[in-house]
Amino acid sequence: MKTTAILSFIALIASGLAFRAPEATSKGSPYCLTTCAVSGEPLGKDTVTIVVEDASSKINDGREIKVCCSKCAKKFKSDQATFLKKVDEAMITEQLKWYPDGSCMVMPDDKLPDPRGADAMEAKNIVVRNQLVRLCCGKCVKKVRADPDTWVTKVVAQVVAAQKPGYPLDTCVISGEKLGDDAVDTVIGSRLVRTCCDKCAAKAKADPIAAFAKLDAAKK
Repeated sequence: MKTTAILSFIALIASGLAFRAPEATSKGSPYCLTTCAVSGEPLGKDTVTIVVEDASSKINDGREIKVCCSKCAKKFKSDQATFLKKVDEAMITEQLKWYPDGSCMVMPDDKLPDPRGADAMEAKNIVVRNQLVRLCCGKCVKKVRADPDTWVTKVVAQVVAAQKPGYPLDTCVISGEKLGDDAVDTVIGSRLVRTCCDKCAAKAKADPIAAFAKLDAAKK
């Protein structure tokens, strides 16, 4: 009887594991705000990471969001659209400081207002999985929403080209080792972060605020 009961219990657990939904994996740039997506409070030791699941939106599905606690995680999931709009506004404001000058990402002949100018918000500024993309019109917005990966790749290339010549460090932001010809260029929230290898790039993505702090200190 004991053996039968144990085997039944094991089978029950195995069944539960077999039908458990896999954890979602994030896509795009990591969340790089210092504040909770719901409360606006600073993120701390109780920070909860959420991966947005939205099959109807390619620019949000797989997006990483961070909140300060489990209560805010529940609030976010109960009204995701409202809080994503709030996060977008904060990310646009922050990333305009670093976004490369230039034209519409889809229509390169159309010059956009200076991202650091008073009329920066006159462009169509949208956030694609935590990455700012600036566009000239609604038609271009539709194109990016339909195929976000293609256009984000172009933004990343522009950020690297614009920021690499004046990059303030000749060492990896993680290991401190000298950057060589095989250095890895990673764009996080419209900022270039250079590391000595892929492992360090992954660590920078896991804690972008720390990487940004080292860059800011080097600039000073």
